[in-house]
Amino acid sequence: MEIGKFRHFLLDRGMVYFYATFIAGYFLLPMASGHRKLYYILVLPAVLVLWREQLALYRNNLLAWLVLAYVAYMMATLLWTSNFTPQEALATLGYGLAVLSFCFISGYLWTEQAQRMDHLAHRSLWLAAGAALVSIVAWYSQNPFPSSRIITLGVMHHENKSACAYGLFLLLSVYYLFTERGRNNKLMYGCLAMVLVALVLFTQSRTALAAVSVGLLVLIGYRAMGVLLVTTGISWALVASNSKLWWHRVEAFSFRPGIWQQVLADMEGHWWFGHGYLLDPHVNAYDKVFDHAHNGYLASLRDGGIIGLSLLLAILGVAATWAWRLNKQRGERIYLALILYAMTCIAMDYDRLLVQPKELWLFFWLGIGLTMAAYARRDDPQQVRYHGIKS
Repeated sequence: MEIGKFRHFLLDRGMVYFYATFIAGYFLLPMASGHRKLYYILVLPAVLVLWREQLALYRNNLLAWLVLAYVAYMMATLLWTSNFTPQEALATLGYGLAVLSFCFISGYLWTEQAQRMDHLAHRSLWLAAGAALVSIVAWYSQNPFPSSRIITLGVMHHENKSACAYGLFLLLSVYYLFTERGRNNKLMYGCLAMVLVALVLFTQSRTALAAVSVGLLVLIGYRAMGVLLVTTGISWALVASNSKLWWHRVEAFSFRPGIWQQVLADMEGHWWFGHGYLLDPHVNAYDKVFDHAHNGYLASLRDGGIIGLSLLLAILGVAATWAWRLNKQRGERIYLALILYAMTCIAMDYDRLLVQPKELWLFFWLGIGLTMAAYARRDDPQQVRYHGIKS
């Protein structure tokens, strides 16, 4: 009886509240460990209670099954990883379950609670822009302006990762700028977009800038070229304002080809099944030691071999195809922008895609989860009404 009442509460509005609290935690909680606990305590148990509803939505969903296959296979590589320890393996299995649950519940809520989730998406832009503005003021009140790379408040402490997370909200603000009606609405979302683009610029993340440029090309077409030229010029001007930082950034960028080459060289004898998901990700190149592969595709190849990489490419290929169809059928460009944004982000940085709940979930898995659910409900007129298209 109690489980039934709890299920009814979740289906009515409770799951949206739990999910919204977790998303808000990205900007409001001071510690990443507390944010993970918030997901495991508040969101994950509720997601498991609603397994029947999610199964009904995704039963015949190809993309959902591909995501499940990718996670299951990458978890299976734990069986032959050279650095296997029971504790690390158990933690990794927990991450895999968490990523799956996040994808599935994001898409489920996006379609089944469309009105509330649309409201949440709009309000999240205010929260992201507010956090960005406070972060800019707090950082540059104590650090050199504009040469230093900003570290944002909240749980996002790495410049590239936080820039990619905020970049997702930048794309949403631009999307609403061009789909909402009314001068006041357009002015509001234009201002939010300006704050968010400033945050991305001050992180001096080339990964985020490249991904945002791709997303903007989808959303606003040729007009994005002007934005791209201006932001690129400002970005390099910020770096050039500090000669030492300029040299470090140019030098660090040139390391990537050597890192990627070494990752491929280390694949000898492990091409089909990979080294396993607990392999030490450090890369030796240029007489230096780098933290990871700096490429999500190569990391999947390293850990899961050709099979793991093929599953990842299948996920992204199907997601991009479905997002393209949603654009053609319903005029919703946001899904294609999010998928291409995610694909660009992991091409220039990052390592494993099944990690603890942090920024990667926002800018990579969220777009996939929303796309696979939106395509399943593409014939429902309510989805068009609440996801930013105004007739």
